[in-house]
Amino acid sequence: MKNLLTIFALSCLLISCATDSDFNLRLNSTTLEESENIQTGPGNKLNPFDKAGILYYNTLADYQNNKQIPNSVGEMTEQIKFISSRIDKKMKSEKRVIVFNDSIVESIMSDPDNCMINIVQNSELTSYAKGNLINFLQGLINKRQLDFTVSYNYIVDYEGTVIDDSSLEADETETILTITSISRYSLYSETERKDKDWDLSAGNKPAKKFFSQNEIPIISIIALLQTIL
Repeated sequence: MKNLLTIFALSCLLISCATDSDFNLRLNSTTLEESENIQTGPGNKLNPFDKAGILYYNTLADYQNNKQIPNSVGEMTEQIKFISSRIDKKMKSEKRVIVFNDSIVESIMSDPDNCMINIVQNSELTSYAKGNLINFLQGLINKRQLDFTVSYNYIVDYEGTVIDDSSLEADETETILTITSISRYSLYSETERKDKDWDLSAGNKPAKKFFSQNEIPIISIIALLQTIL
């Protein structure tokens, strides 16, 4: 009788250990999957033209290492000129070089949606590609006040549809994915800047900013359309 009780107890213990082990395995697997879904940067490895965004990000960092964050129309113009010339040179673009000036920046600030539409409509993209890109950029402009994670997911989802869209020509796909990549990295750089501003202003009254939230990257994205398209 004692032997039967001992065997029964050992069986229960083994079953309990196995159940705990299975539970821990499932828990660890779930935690790993969740951690892999956490977005920690601006990259998207599924975009074959992500190098354009990296180029933008590095160029912006080079500029801001020597210059202050734009806090006027003139300073914004200078930053766009620097980035545009570097992108044009590195990507060996055959598009006409746009001479940026304060008037262009001011017009984008006052009406980003219509400025964007005019630039895209005057490009050499097909009507289908123009409408596709305009819809994306309008959504991006409308989301400019939201957190980076929201914009990131919006951009990446759109990139997926572009990659799968057989109606787009190969060069149109490249052009659009170049713009989306730059958009991701531009908005991410603004998030980094706000974090740095917070650290620098901790305990001090922050300086008044000339541009509103995410206005700098949106202006840059729209202005650079003239170099890319």
